[in-house]
Amino acid sequence: MLSDEARRAILLRVKEKLGFTRTLEALDIAKGSLYNYLHGYRRIPDEVVEKALRYLDEREFYEIVQGVDRLRAVGIIREDGSVDYSLILQAIALATRDEYLKQALLKFTVENFREDLRKMLGLSLAHVVFKWEPGFEEFLRRGRRGRK
Repeated sequence: MLSDEARRAILLRVKEKLGFTRTLEALDIAKGSLYNYLHGYRRIPDEVVEKALRYLDEREFYEIVQGVDRLRAVGIIREDGSVDYSLILQAIALATRDEYLKQALLKFTVENFREDLRKMLGLSLAHVVFKWEPGFEEFLRRGRRGRK
C-alpha cells in the first residue's frame, strides 16, 4: 500500500514522461480526474497506480518510492503497519551468500546494537567488581613463578 504522496509522484512521473493527453489515454481517466489526483483533491485508486506503473521502469520506481513506502510496496510492512518477519528473516539469510550484504548487516548491527551484542556474547563488564587483595599484590611482586 503506497502513501498518497508516492501515488501522486508516480502519476506525475508518468505525466512528465508521456505528456498530459497520452497519460489520459494510457490510464483511461478524465482530465478532471487527473487534475484532482495530481493536486491531492482525490485519492488515486489502486487501478490507476497499477496502470501508471506499466510506464515506469524499475529504476524510476525505486527513485520515486523510498523508505517505508518501498517496504510496503514489496510486502515487508503490511497494510496494518505490522512487519512480515518471515520475509525479513529471508532477506537477512541472504547475508550468508552475499559478502556485501553481510558486511552492511554487521556494520549496522554494531552501530545500533553494540551493548545488546556484548550482553549476548557475555562480554559485558557492567557487573564486574575489581578488588585489590593482598594476595594479588604479592603475586605482582614475585611474578608467576616466584621471580621478582
